[in-house]
Amino acid sequence: MKYNVSPLTCGRCVRRITGALQAIDSAARVDVDLAAGTVEAEGFFDVGTVVATLAANGYEAAPAVSSEPTNTDSPAGAGCCGTCHA
Repeated sequence: MKYNVSPLTCGRCVRRITGALQAIDSAARVDVDLAAGTVEAEGFFDVGTVVATLAANGYEAAPAVSSEPTNTDSPAGAGCCGTCHA
């Protein structure tokens, strides 16, 4: 899952966040994008655990909301998944 995280400023942030999440699940995949201000984490933990763990390490985190449409082939047109239009 992808999270918006701040502040992300340097390699120390990358190491700290990666270490904190891998302390929960040593096999977790953690990708920190400093430029985008995001962390993508996949492992044996839930959203609440990630947010709380990052908060305990001095970072504010929230699940990232994708701005990409889920189904661009929908009858309602691009940008809409089509489920609200029967």
